[in-house]
Amino acid sequence: MPIGDLDVPIIGKNTVIAVLVQAHVLFAAFIIGAVIIAATSEYLGLVTKQPRYERFARNLARFIVLLFASGAALAITFVLALVTLFPVFFSYLQNIFFWVFLVEAFMFLGQIIIVYAWYNVWDKLAYRKSLHVVFGFVAGFFGLMAMTMINAVASFMLTPAEAPVNDVARTFLNQTNVPLNMHRFVGNFSYAGFLIAGWGAWRYLRSTREDDREYYDWMGHFGLIWGFGFLILQPVIGYGYLKGIRESAPEAFNVIMLGDKSWLFLLLMFWIALMTVASTAYFVHKLRFAVKPMPMMRKMTIGALGFTVLFTVLNIIPSNASLVPQIGLVFAGGEDTQIPLGSMYPWKYIGLIGLMIVGFFVIALYLKATASGFHFGRSSRWSQYALISSAVIVVLTMITMGYTRETARRVDNDPGWLIYNCITMDQELVTDLCLAEGLEGGEGGE
Repeated sequence: MPIGDLDVPIIGKNTVIAVLVQAHVLFAAFIIGAVIIAATSEYLGLVTKQPRYERFARNLARFIVLLFASGAALAITFVLALVTLFPVFFSYLQNIFFWVFLVEAFMFLGQIIIVYAWYNVWDKLAYRKSLHVVFGFVAGFFGLMAMTMINAVASFMLTPAEAPVNDVARTFLNQTNVPLNMHRFVGNFSYAGFLIAGWGAWRYLRSTREDDREYYDWMGHFGLIWGFGFLILQPVIGYGYLKGIRESAPEAFNVIMLGDKSWLFLLLMFWIALMTVASTAYFVHKLRFAVKPMPMMRKMTIGALGFTVLFTVLNIIPSNASLVPQIGLVFAGGEDTQIPLGSMYPWKYIGLIGLMIVGFFVIALYLKATASGFHFGRSSRWSQYALISSAVIVVLTMITMGYTRETARRVDNDPGWLIYNCITMDQELVTDLCLAEGLEGGEGGE
């Protein structure tokens, strides 16, 4: 059997890799974001002397420790599957990114050691709280550095550097490495924040003790500040990332923005729109329970909710009547029927910029009310359902974003790339198109 010709019956090897990667990312992104959030909460507890911050930080740290083993197991399984199912491709990656993989391994090891030490010495460093807080932030730093190393590989696969592959700096800092890192850095906090808010809402609905209801109501509020606060940064960062893809991998850009897979972008915007509307509605509701009554501020937030819906509609209108051609969802002539309000310029830009501006306005109003405090434990059930819905939707958003980025390299499978314009899905090297210099293949290369 030729090397690299191994397949998986029924589902295929591409599906195996996709499932393992998506599952690992869902675990890893939460862990990276949650460590920083927990360390920040512990620091706020040290400064404000409010016990809820300490309780939250410790409980979240315990959950991170329990989750870490599952995330690590998925990462190891993914690497083994990649080596087994795509050995030729992995050999190229290993040669190009030897130093990156080496650094990532040490960052991952450092994160494991510090995370477990951080949790296990919680009581022992109770009287040296500042030092213990540093442990948490150091663990977060190692996690972010490990993510940065992996992002270098992921970004190179879509936008190979126009430089010799043995030029470590140029290969690492390829055309989309920085925007991808910014996108995932912000996304990790937003993702973890929404999940924390959803868990707080779930526990709030199931709690009967008054002190627990107050705590979990506060947790939902605290998590949503992280989730929504970082979500509103994504439109401008995402635009920068898409711009980098358009300039460096134009065919891949066309697949996800103008081609048959453009519906993925609309689906992504639909998820973001739902989270934005649900979050804004929660803020409107929560302002009713501000310690210092703020009726004018609440009316302004209600007005912002209206603008949120308006800008949301602009983002999810398709550019033509060919919605999802893969399943036959095509109307009135398909691509030949253009929808004016669905064009990228100016309507999608107006929608993205509008969502960001309104989001900043809403979170600023809410943070101002937060400064004076809220009466926790009085929230309605529907507001908690809004938080739970946002937690579910943020998972769907992560899956959609991951699939969108990875499917862009397929270029409608004609031919479809593992490394854009360099290595095909069949692990064959194509040197005449590849911008990365110095790649050499054997008999299978061209």
